[in-house]
Amino acid sequence: MLRIALLASVVAACGSGSATPDGGGGVDAATSAACQEATTYSNLATIEAKIFKTSCIFSGCHNGGASDAGKLDLRAGAAFAHLVNIDAKVEVGRKLVVASDPAKSYLLLMLGQVAPQDADPPTVAPPATIGFMPQGTGNQRLCPEKRAAVERWIMMGALDN
Repeated sequence: MLRIALLASVVAACGSGSATPDGGGGVDAATSAACQEATTYSNLATIEAKIFKTSCIFSGCHNGGASDAGKLDLRAGAAFAHLVNIDAKVEVGRKLVVASDPAKSYLLLMLGQVAPQDADPPTVAPPATIGFMPQGTGNQRLCPEKRAAVERWIMMGALDN
Protein backbone atom coordinates (compact mmCIF):
# COMPACT_ATOMS: atom_id res chain seq x y z
CA MET A 1 0.00 0.00 0.00
CA LEU A 2 2.87 2.34 0.80
CA ARG A 3 4.35 1.66 -2.66
CA ILE A 4 1.10 2.70 -4.37
CA ALA A 5 0.87 5.90 -2.33
CA LEU A 6 4.50 6.73 -3.08
CA LEU A 7 4.03 6.05 -6.80
CA ALA A 8 0.90 8.22 -6.87
CA SER A 9 2.74 11.11 -5.23
CA VAL A 10 5.67 10.83 -7.65
CA VAL A 11 3.33 10.84 -10.67
CA ALA A 12 1.44 13.84 -9.28
CA ALA A 13 4.65 15.75 -8.62
CA CYS A 14 6.11 15.02 -12.05
CA GLY A 15 2.96 15.88 -13.93
CA SER A 16 0.82 13.51 -15.87
CA GLY A 17 -0.75 15.50 -18.63
CA SER A 18 -1.36 18.94 -17.23
CA ALA A 19 -2.34 21.78 -19.53
CA THR A 20 0.00 24.72 -19.79
CA PRO A 21 -1.38 28.22 -19.24
CA ASP A 22 1.79 29.87 -20.57
CA GLY A 23 0.99 29.60 -24.27
CA GLY A 24 3.45 26.71 -24.61
CA GLY A 25 0.89 24.77 -26.60
CA GLY A 26 -0.74 21.49 -25.82
CA VAL A 27 -0.80 19.10 -22.93
CA ASP A 28 2.28 17.39 -21.55
CA ALA A 29 2.69 13.69 -22.24
CA ALA A 30 2.45 11.54 -19.13
CA THR A 31 5.70 10.90 -17.33
CA SER A 32 7.09 7.48 -18.19
CA ALA A 33 10.29 5.54 -17.68
CA ALA A 34 11.54 6.92 -21.01
CA CYS A 35 10.80 10.43 -19.80
CA GLN A 36 12.63 9.87 -16.54
CA GLU A 37 15.60 8.48 -18.47
CA ALA A 38 15.66 11.70 -20.53
CA THR A 39 16.81 13.61 -17.45
CA THR A 40 20.27 12.18 -18.20
CA TYR A 41 20.41 13.20 -21.88
CA SER A 42 22.66 16.07 -22.93
CA ASN A 43 24.26 15.06 -26.22
CA LEU A 44 22.81 15.09 -29.71
CA ALA A 45 23.40 11.42 -30.52
CA THR A 46 21.24 10.35 -27.59
CA ILE A 47 18.57 12.96 -28.38
CA GLU A 48 18.49 11.75 -32.00
CA ALA A 49 18.15 8.11 -30.92
CA LYS A 50 15.82 8.48 -27.95
CA ILE A 51 13.70 11.54 -28.77
CA PHE A 52 13.81 12.46 -32.46
CA LYS A 53 13.66 8.83 -33.67
CA THR A 54 10.60 7.98 -31.59
CA SER A 55 8.73 11.29 -31.75
CA CYS A 56 9.80 13.18 -34.88
CA ILE A 57 10.80 10.92 -37.77
CA PHE A 58 8.00 8.36 -37.66
CA SER A 59 5.32 8.11 -40.39
CA GLY A 60 7.13 10.30 -42.91
CA CYS A 61 7.78 13.30 -40.68
CA HIS A 62 11.25 14.85 -40.45
CA ASN A 63 12.94 11.82 -41.98
CA GLY A 64 14.60 13.44 -44.96
CA GLY A 65 11.70 12.94 -47.33
CA ALA A 66 10.53 15.42 -49.92
CA SER A 67 7.53 16.63 -47.89
CA ASP A 68 7.63 20.04 -46.24
CA ALA A 69 8.18 18.35 -42.87
CA GLY A 70 10.81 16.07 -44.38
CA LYS A 71 12.95 19.04 -45.34
CA LEU A 72 13.91 19.16 -41.67
CA ASP A 73 15.85 15.93 -41.37
CA LEU A 74 16.11 14.80 -37.76
CA ARG A 75 17.53 11.35 -38.45
CA ALA A 76 20.66 10.21 -36.64
CA GLY A 77 23.70 11.91 -38.12
CA ALA A 78 21.63 14.49 -40.02
CA ALA A 79 19.89 16.56 -37.34
CA PHE A 80 22.83 18.84 -36.52
CA ALA A 81 23.17 20.10 -40.11
CA HIS A 82 19.42 20.75 -40.26
CA LEU A 83 19.08 22.51 -36.90
CA VAL A 84 22.06 24.55 -35.70
CA ASN A 85 22.17 28.08 -37.16
CA ILE A 86 19.52 27.11 -39.72
CA ASP A 87 16.73 29.57 -40.57
CA ALA A 88 13.28 28.58 -39.37
CA LYS A 89 10.86 28.22 -42.27
CA VAL A 90 7.81 28.85 -40.07
CA GLU A 91 8.96 32.25 -38.81
CA VAL A 92 11.34 34.27 -40.97
CA GLY A 93 14.22 35.84 -39.08
CA ARG A 94 14.51 33.10 -36.47
CA LYS A 95 17.01 30.25 -36.22
CA LEU A 96 15.95 26.73 -35.29
CA VAL A 97 18.81 26.31 -32.83
CA VAL A 98 21.10 29.04 -31.53
CA ALA A 99 23.90 27.45 -29.52
CA SER A 100 23.75 28.31 -25.80
CA ASP A 101 20.59 30.42 -26.26
CA PRO A 102 17.30 28.55 -25.72
CA ALA A 103 15.16 31.71 -25.91
CA LYS A 104 16.43 32.38 -29.46
CA SER A 105 16.04 28.72 -30.53
CA TYR A 106 12.77 28.39 -32.45
CA LEU A 107 12.88 24.59 -32.10
CA LEU A 108 12.12 24.97 -28.40
CA LEU A 109 9.14 27.19 -29.18
CA MET A 110 7.86 24.61 -31.68
CA LEU A 111 8.21 21.91 -29.01
CA GLY A 112 6.35 24.05 -26.46
CA GLN A 113 9.37 24.31 -24.16
CA VAL A 114 9.66 28.09 -24.60
CA ALA A 115 6.41 30.03 -24.52
CA PRO A 116 6.02 32.56 -27.37
CA GLN A 117 6.11 35.50 -24.96
CA ASP A 118 9.38 34.17 -23.46
CA ALA A 119 11.15 33.85 -26.82
CA ASP A 120 13.86 36.35 -27.71
CA PRO A 121 12.38 38.48 -29.13
CA PRO A 122 8.83 37.65 -28.02
CA THR A 123 6.61 36.22 -30.74
CA VAL A 124 3.32 34.41 -31.27
CA ALA A 125 2.42 30.72 -31.43
CA PRO A 126 3.09 28.87 -34.69
CA PRO A 127 0.30 29.19 -37.28
CA ALA A 128 -2.67 26.91 -36.59
CA THR A 129 -2.03 25.13 -39.89
CA ILE A 130 1.31 23.94 -38.50
CA GLY A 131 0.93 24.02 -34.72
CA PHE A 132 3.31 22.82 -32.08
CA MET A 133 5.35 19.64 -32.48
CA PRO A 134 4.96 16.76 -32.54
CA GLN A 135 1.89 16.76 -34.73
CA GLY A 136 -0.64 13.96 -34.84
CA THR A 137 -0.57 13.44 -31.08
CA GLY A 138 -3.89 15.04 -30.20
CA ASN A 139 -2.18 18.25 -29.03
CA GLN A 140 0.03 16.27 -26.64
CA ARG A 141 3.54 17.65 -26.23
CA LEU A 142 6.67 15.68 -25.51
CA CYS A 143 7.03 15.11 -21.80
CA PRO A 144 8.80 17.93 -19.91
CA GLU A 145 11.89 15.78 -19.35
CA LYS A 146 12.44 15.21 -23.09
CA ARG A 147 11.87 18.89 -23.89
CA ALA A 148 14.32 19.79 -21.12
CA ALA A 149 16.90 17.41 -22.63
CA VAL A 150 16.76 19.28 -25.96
CA GLU A 151 17.05 22.58 -24.08
CA ARG A 152 20.02 21.22 -22.08
CA TRP A 153 21.80 20.23 -25.31
CA ILE A 154 21.26 23.75 -26.67
CA MET A 155 22.45 25.35 -23.39
CA MET A 156 25.60 23.23 -23.50
CA GLY A 157 26.50 24.70 -26.89
CA ALA A 158 24.42 22.57 -29.31
CA LEU A 159 27.43 20.45 -30.21
CA ASP A 160 27.49 17.76 -32.89
CA ASN A 161 28.13 15.05 -30.31
